[in-house]
Amino acid sequence: MLRKKIHWSITVAVVLVSLTSCSTVEQIWSPDAPAETMPVANAPENVEAIVPAAVPERTRVAILLSSGVDTYENIAKQIVQRGPDNDYQTLRLVRGDENTEAMKVQLASFSPDKIVAIGLPAVKQSRQLSSKPLVFCQVFNYQDEDLPSVKAKGVKLLPPFALQLGVWKERSPGLNTVGLIVGPNQDDLVEEIKQAAEQHEVKLLTRTVGSDKEMLYAFKRMTPQIEGFWLLPDNRVLSPSVLKEILAYARKHGTQTAVFGSQLLGLGADISFTSRDTDVADAVLKVLGNSAGKEALFGPPMTSLTTLRAESNSESPTDYRAHVNRQPIVN
Repeated sequence: MLRKKIHWSITVAVVLVSLTSCSTVEQIWSPDAPAETMPVANAPENVEAIVPAAVPERTRVAILLSSGVDTYENIAKQIVQRGPDNDYQTLRLVRGDENTEAMKVQLASFSPDKIVAIGLPAVKQSRQLSSKPLVFCQVFNYQDEDLPSVKAKGVKLLPPFALQLGVWKERSPGLNTVGLIVGPNQDDLVEEIKQAAEQHEVKLLTRTVGSDKEMLYAFKRMTPQIEGFWLLPDNRVLSPSVLKEILAYARKHGTQTAVFGSQLLGLGADISFTSRDTDVADAVLKVLGNSAGKEALFGPPMTSLTTLRAESNSESPTDYRAHVNRQPIVN
């Protein structure tokens, strides 16, 4: 069950916020007007009549998000504030499935042209309740949901790994070998991180596991060979208890840890890399803009972010060299 895994699980219900407005346009000229009302006398030759530009049709955008998550709320707010003059409506999912029908009614009443889903529960609900073009964000294991697709494009959850590693190397110049453990179906992600490692001349050791127990075992076997360990928010192979044990073990054995949330610094992580809400909102709006009318989305399957927020643990040393004297782990 999703609700048993860290803070990623939140399910269904609705709070409706209606942000609609209407505008009227004064008709300046009509080709159907009587001939005597159209000025033609003394008109210069070879000059085309000036026809007022058509007013763009407003797009109706529904924003679905899990309630109680500040980051999601901020991203939704930034989308509305930074986006074009569309009609936006925000729907918040709450715990329980009892309001699914209510949300279906709300969506049908609003009749959106496109949907933005923030977080995995919102993605699942939007696909269940509507076939409209979808832009999703704040989802890590999107492959498990058969995403992206022709009518569903996404924004990457994590900041560019090359930027992350650049900041990490600047803070810790002795960082030469980094470990990475992922769950299944992450080949594209691993390739992206490998390219970032090559760019910064860092050796990357990777493993693929299928459970949190395998994750912990592989990490302990890997620590004698690495200076740093990159933790990713894969709740399929990273439970809260294993996460805490990894961070404690890394601290004890002098292995740096880079994590995906600043709250983990309090558990002993050394540096965190997170996205900026404005960057996520801008990327979502970019994908929304890559559309053919209201029925399709163009552009890459997943859009990258361009900036990051880095925070470090004030209690961590600036550089680690303890790995030199470590002994192999025997299990």
